[in-house]
Amino acid sequence: MTSGLTVLAIDFGAWTPDDWSAAATVVTAILTLATVGIALFAALYAKQQVDLARQLREEQAQPFVVVDFADNPVTRKGIDFVVENMGQTLAKNVKITVDPPFSSTLDSAGYPLRDAPLITQGIPSLPPRKRITALFDMAPQRYAAELPMKYTVTVRFEDSHGGAQEPLTYILDLSVRHNLLYPTEYGISDAAEALREVSKTLKETRGDLKNEFYRRRQAESANNGSSSAE
Repeated sequence: MTSGLTVLAIDFGAWTPDDWSAAATVVTAILTLATVGIALFAALYAKQQVDLARQLREEQAQPFVVVDFADNPVTRKGIDFVVENMGQTLAKNVKITVDPPFSSTLDSAGYPLRDAPLITQGIPSLPPRKRITALFDMAPQRYAAELPMKYTVTVRFEDSHGGAQEPLTYILDLSVRHNLLYPTEYGISDAAEALREVSKTLKETRGDLKNEFYRRRQAESANNGSSSAE
């Protein structure tokens, strides 16, 4: 007897047909179980892929409402508040909450953004790629007025079927725009101002020409009068 080692010996030659049949049955059962396990794993993996693909399609098809501050395309150094649906489907009942409430150096003009229906009532429907902008402030005046530079904006909305979407929270910080170098870009407002200056200069020049013409006529009349008297 070998110490610490057991050797299992199988004498296949002594097997009866019943033994071979039983062994075949066991092997068949094992292979069947393995096949079922592989098929089950493949089915679970396929379902996972289908679920992921469906989730991706649903997410891509959902509305996605973004809010931010942006440069005003017309007024140089102007700051716009922008609301845009960057998703691919309609956003409904868009509600915007701002903390602290918006304040601007333009509020004295009588149209404070915090009291606008955009903030107080929201947007009934916002189609895909629809963009709403509102002039928020002028950068130089705002920095000089020491108004709040950071706002927390929460956006709540529904999808096209009325299903509530997860609220989105944005931190809008105007201070990141301060003391940055920008290339000089002239827009429509600059062109209009230049045209006004040209018009003003032309009027002044025309007035000067009229005065000069009148002065010369007066001088000629005076000279003609002196010549006649002689």
